[in-house]
Amino acid sequence: MKRLLNKTVIVALALMLIGGTAFGIDFDTMQSSFGDFSDDIAQALPQASTTGLTWSDARVRGFPHFGVGLSFGIVTIPNDAFTDLAGPDGLDVDLPKAITDTNLGVPFPTYALDARVGIPFLPIDVGAKLGVLTPGMADSLGGDTAADYMLAGFDVRYPLLKGRLIIPAISVSAGYNYLSGGITTTIKDAANLTSINVGEDIDGLADDTTISATDPDLRLGWKTHSMDFKVQASQSLLIFTPYIGGAYTYGWSEAGGGVYSDIEITGAGGYSKDDVKDALDKAGYDVDLSNDGFTVLSGANGGAFRAFGGFSVNLLILKLDLNGQYNFNTQSLGGGINARIQL
Repeated sequence: MKRLLNKTVIVALALMLIGGTAFGIDFDTMQSSFGDFSDDIAQALPQASTTGLTWSDARVRGFPHFGVGLSFGIVTIPNDAFTDLAGPDGLDVDLPKAITDTNLGVPFPTYALDARVGIPFLPIDVGAKLGVLTPGMADSLGGDTAADYMLAGFDVRYPLLKGRLIIPAISVSAGYNYLSGGITTTIKDAANLTSINVGEDIDGLADDTTISATDPDLRLGWKTHSMDFKVQASQSLLIFTPYIGGAYTYGWSEAGGGVYSDIEITGAGGYSKDDVKDALDKAGYDVDLSNDGFTVLSGANGGAFRAFGGFSVNLLILKLDLNGQYNFNTQSLGGGINARIQL
């Protein structure tokens, strides 16, 4: 599971900032670059948060019917989000060909344990999911990278048609999802991130006020809260259950990054870290400035429509689902697999 979740993230995200060419960056450029990055992936992060609880059978069954399983998914994020971030108008660093040469987008992997149970005396069922990857579980990949990840959510389904013979089962659902994560990775040439000038862009600070980092690691982070609304139809055919559906997801997202390193504040003003953070907070920026590093996040909201479909192979109580999806707003592709025991 570590390889599936982490190596994909590292190839797609962490390597993108290898090979910096400049010797310092001003805060306004850093903040606007991560702001554009957040805007670009605002519609992709909510889609990634929907991994889990998309099971083939659209029938809503009452108590005591239940199921429990494990879901894996991958959503592609348009690579423009990363090329713009690292381009000459952004952080001005080199991207690997793994990102610049792909037309399908950058893969974003997710996983979750999920379960669903019918509710007594009500024509609904309720599902819940949880996936966690802590730095302790994957504290190093390739000796240079650590990752963290959390996905949680729930939904409620209601039947429109129960499904009989040639009539498909149809259900609608509403749910909430939370996704957060990030990576911290060593980069070969960190010169562009060793000196971040904040004084020229922030009122109340001397012009030469600079956040200086010693041998910094790169940090990228993201989080999203999303609401997901789905309609799904399925039809049982012997040991197969094909299904198709549509969904609308709206998310409140934040994404950004910065450096993990020993931090010092330099300049004629003689400011402390708290002084600089207070000035940035008063200017309306969402930042974290501590002895461990400096990061800046930018928020962006966005909604997207997607279509999904697939089929399951049913072997008694064991179900194996395969599915694909397409995001109409971002033209992103996605796919997933679920294995579960369902009674």
